[in-house]
Amino acid sequence: MRRNGELVLITGFPGFGAVGYITTRYIVEAMKLKRIGYVITKYMPDVVSIEGDRRFSFPHEIYSKEGSGLIVLVNSIVPNIHERVEFAESIVRWSIENKINEIILIGGLDPSVRRSQDDILRWTGNSWGKRVLKEPTMDRGLIIVGPLAIILMFTEILGQPATVILPYAERERPDPRAASVAVKKISEIFGVEIDIQDLIKHAETMEEIERKIREHMEIPEKRVTGYHM
Repeated sequence: MRRNGELVLITGFPGFGAVGYITTRYIVEAMKLKRIGYVITKYMPDVVSIEGDRRFSFPHEIYSKEGSGLIVLVNSIVPNIHERVEFAESIVRWSIENKINEIILIGGLDPSVRRSQDDILRWTGNSWGKRVLKEPTMDRGLIIVGPLAIILMFTEILGQPATVILPYAERERPDPRAASVAVKKISEIFGVEIDIQDLIKHAETMEEIERKIREHMEIPEKRVTGYHM
């Protein structure tokens, strides 16, 4: 699975804009990675998603491919709050035991802190990491929350290099456009071709639907304002 002797774990969660989930799922499909394992937890939900004939997905799945240099942990759900710490610690310890060189965490960032249209993502890392991205780092005082934050904490505690990539994302809905930013960044980092056009098309479709909904919502208001008492 290693590439030039390196092996990197990429993961995220369906949190802010569902960027972590969309990004990891898209990388798996675009690179045709194979499922090599699962994460089974005590409080995992009793549900599977049908993917095709005699195939279904688990809440937490591990993918890779020989020579890719990547292991991708796809989380279709956020771990139960009662086991998030245990989940995060287990993932980091597993990565160290399997001699994974770095963990890359993908999430979404509130666009209210965006400085300009050219400012497409922020990033940070722990004290063990050596990776430096050209984009600006997160400003002092900004916070990371949820299981992504817990994993980041354990990478620092256990000495595993980690990098966090956070494209600006919509808070209230899945944001495939933000995910396309993360996918493009991953492709740049690892020098692999990952076509993001399907993500862009999906984003444009969602944006067009939202535009039409807004237009329809404005029509009754305009009619009401046409009356005078």
